[in-house]
Amino acid sequence: MRRYIFILVTILFAYTVSAQVANQDVVASAGGNNSAKGVTISWTLGETIVPTFSSSNSILTQGFQQQFVVTPLVENLETHLRITIFPNPASDIATITFNEPVESEIRVLLLNARGQLVKTDFIEPLMVEKRIDLKDIPGGIYFIRLTEGKLSNVYKVVKL
Repeated sequence: MRRYIFILVTILFAYTVSAQVANQDVVASAGGNNSAKGVTISWTLGETIVPTFSSSNSILTQGFQQQFVVTPLVENLETHLRITIFPNPASDIATITFNEPVESEIRVLLLNARGQLVKTDFIEPLMVEKRIDLKDIPGGIYFIRLTEGKLSNVYKVVKL
């Protein structure tokens, strides 16, 4: 009888311990994840400073980082193309790439946080990559609007 009680208590304990999983979510105004030469940096804007505790084989923190998901703010550009804008945050150049060549001309508008037009450019048909020069603009939050006819997508980019 003691054996059955011990097994039952062990199973219940294991079940409650496995239920203690925290999702890595944070509510923040911006964030990102960049990797270069084997080093990965993730950040969020608006998150309070949280101490990090580490051991020899793992890193444990008391805060949460958001997952790196790039989605447009407004998306109604009906296209089968996959659009990627990187790096974000950017310092000198932001690159817009497509998984295949574009079929028609796409207008590129760079807007500041107030919605004022900062720069205009075009992506010509058959292009798969377009570089946007950000050297001459001050740091801050900007929006890249890609427009084809009456349809457009808007992406948020942080300029360092």
